[in-house]
Amino acid sequence: MSYLSLANGVITNNLFENVNGFPLGDIAQSMMLHNNKGFIIVNNSQKVEVVNSNDFTSQHTIGGLQGPRYMVGKGNKGYISDWFSNSIAVVELNSNTISKNISTGNGPEQMAIVENVLFVTNVGGFGNDSTVSVINLLTEANVGTIQGGINPNSIQLDANGKLWVLCGGSTGPDYIGGTADDIAGSLWKINPLTFAIEQEFTMSSSTHPVKLQINGNRTDLFYLSGSDGYSGKIMKISANSSSFNAVPIINKDFYGLGIDPVSGVIYGAFVPGFSQNGYVFRYTIAATLVDSMLEGRSKLFCI
Repeated sequence: MSYLSLANGVITNNLFENVNGFPLGDIAQSMMLHNNKGFIIVNNSQKVEVVNSNDFTSQHTIGGLQGPRYMVGKGNKGYISDWFSNSIAVVELNSNTISKNISTGNGPEQMAIVENVLFVTNVGGFGNDSTVSVINLLTEANVGTIQGGINPNSIQLDANGKLWVLCGGSTGPDYIGGTADDIAGSLWKINPLTFAIEQEFTMSSSTHPVKLQINGNRTDLFYLSGSDGYSGKIMKISANSSSFNAVPIINKDFYGLGIDPVSGVIYGAFVPGFSQNGYVFRYTIAATLVDSMLEGRSKLFCI
């Protein structure tokens, strides 16, 4: 884990190990802040590390997971998407124990909570899926699916109360983007009360977008647009758009993307290779470069 101080612009690498005296684990996939704690999902180590959000001291380790990806929380409950079990693990946050597993589609990925409903994008795992699972949090049961584009990977809630789901499409059996077997990526708007699809924007066949983000006012959507399904240039589209008019605002390929909800600063993570440290680039809301800094390798998740 790397920590960037917005007060002085200093980045600190290996924060977890420096504070706690032991390594975080293999592949920090994502992180959730909830109830004054940080929940770090460590994918290959099949665990979640719980830390004090003020000083990063280790509080607990949540095990019993197979391939954890992302986590969201509401009240004293946490919900972890788990690829290999194709389920959502329900965590009792008072005790940091898993109380239940709820079945989903293939490769549950990012999630969003609207009132008492959990929406789960099923990215397909190592195959394909085209659904969003709908889970009633009061009964903790899967109550249905929403059929959308191929391999939905990320989800955001806009200021109008609508859900936006980004689907990466597929690079096909050859795993190479821009070839004849590609399936196009797409962007979907869903009414979370009726589960109805209100808009569908289909991209070119060689476009496989990822990492949907939204600004603090929840009026503008951002994502990475590329051909490999992992990285791409930063695109922007209004959540009020009635047609697909996404425009590239930063013409550089990034692997991670985040938007500061207060300042609107855009963060892009650039990875030269999986055995090298990466860089974080910061841009103003007008997409003007502010600076860049070296961080530990892997990816960026802004919270």
